[in-house]
Amino acid sequence: MRVKASPLRRAPADATRDKVPFSALLWFSVVIVLVLPVLGIAEVKQAAVFDQDVQAFAISQDNHVVYAVERMKRIKKLIVEHDDFWVGDVDGKKRKIIDGDKFTPVPSSPDEEPSDPGDSKHPPLPHQHSYQVDTLTWSPDSKRIVVKMDTSELAQPRGSIVQQLDEQQTVRPNTILYLMDSEGREISISGSKTATLSDAFNAAWLADGQTLVYLSKTTGGLSQINALRPADGKKRVLFDGFTFAAVAWDTKRNQAFAIEENTRLVGAPKIMQLDLVAERVTELGSVEEYAGFLTVTPSAKKIAYFKDGDTLEVRDVVGKSKPVVVRVAIGEFQWAKDEQHILLKRGQPQQSNNLVWVGVYNGVFEPFFHGLEFHSFAIAPDGETVGVTEPGKRALVMYRLQ
Repeated sequence: MRVKASPLRRAPADATRDKVPFSALLWFSVVIVLVLPVLGIAEVKQAAVFDQDVQAFAISQDNHVVYAVERMKRIKKLIVEHDDFWVGDVDGKKRKIIDGDKFTPVPSSPDEEPSDPGDSKHPPLPHQHSYQVDTLTWSPDSKRIVVKMDTSELAQPRGSIVQQLDEQQTVRPNTILYLMDSEGREISISGSKTATLSDAFNAAWLADGQTLVYLSKTTGGLSQINALRPADGKKRVLFDGFTFAAVAWDTKRNQAFAIEENTRLVGAPKIMQLDLVAERVTELGSVEEYAGFLTVTPSAKKIAYFKDGDTLEVRDVVGKSKPVVVRVAIGEFQWAKDEQHILLKRGQPQQSNNLVWVGVYNGVFEPFFHGLEFHSFAIAPDGETVGVTEPGKRALVMYRLQ
């Protein structure tokens, strides 16, 4: 980082010339040595801008970006959302892979009652399915994508005039997973009429690119892990009998880390390392409290989570080192490539806020890109690029780390 020095004013001839003590120079040198590494990770350069209303995005292992763009349309009195899907790269090239106008992940069934009774000149309209993309996740081989989206079925208002003042009725809201390849082609599920899974969330592809793992809710309000191979349509519960408060995937190594919690037993929640292929469980310890945001480092040698609203706890996966405690406000975060820093957005994930680099081991805080606010963010798997969406229109901007 270059620092341009200001020209020194020449002191008057009779002025006393102050001499800087050697100890002060030494102290200044130490400060420079300590600060420069932090500034180095904080320096960024804009690489690309996707000037669209981006609802969600994800960066693949080979540095491609898949993102969903909001598209709203009106059908008579109904307003439906059918997001477009695009794929680009970190240098700004892009192409549309799904036109939302021509796509619905939940096709209407033949016996479905029309949303508009119509007349002899105008045939009835089918129920309209609206969807909004929530998250996108690449497979480790960058060939497949799983989309989590919120859907709802919309019907023309009925009843009295007062009841019809509303623009639309929402019927049967649902959360689904939709499976597709990197070209936007549907990945069918054998034995199923659609490429979707209902009441499923937090999904990821295993390293084989053929197996999907995802969570579903249990009756106790916790989660269980499920596996599906779309090619044969076979589903099964993994780690049957275990329930989890949180799961962080490391699917390129076919593993996950989880906070295991059992409502039938009294005791502290346990941290588990899960082999997703062999279904082998390794207990790593217990946690006194868990407030959220379980995350694994790129090397899978460390995990971190918020113990409470202002305490981040970092643990080594191997060994019995004492957890590192960082005092910082709770929020979603991701690990830097050096695994010495995290990039943190404090507050609720749905709200915009500034991003800050947090030094896990030196306690130094450094704002990302002048402390500007962003809506969402993601660090590329290679650690070289950060993608952010801006508040408001949510343009997607890619920054290269210097």
